[in-house]
Amino acid sequence: MDFITSIMEGQGLWRDPLANICRKAAQIKVSSIMYTPLEGEYVKEEATLAQAIHQLIMGRHQSLLVTRQGEVVGVLRLSDVFVEVCNLIKACPAA
Repeated sequence: MDFITSIMEGQGLWRDPLANICRKAAQIKVSSIMYTPLEGEYVKEEATLAQAIHQLIMGRHQSLLVTRQGEVVGVLRLSDVFVEVCNLIKACPAA
């Protein structure tokens, strides 16, 4: 416990009272901290799973925004792809 306390004191984490931190956070606009996705972070709804996996891996993305007619309609997360691939492997007959 002394180790964790020394790290917290050394880093100055939580030095300000929580009320001050909350007050400061209330002034921050989302636009100042948001991330704007790049072109490679979108995938069309009609794309195959193989295409999406390629995009995720090659772009080192954790998720892709799924589009339909230029509008975002969902999010494809790497964890969703992992579950689907696991299910496909389980469904394969044993050799």
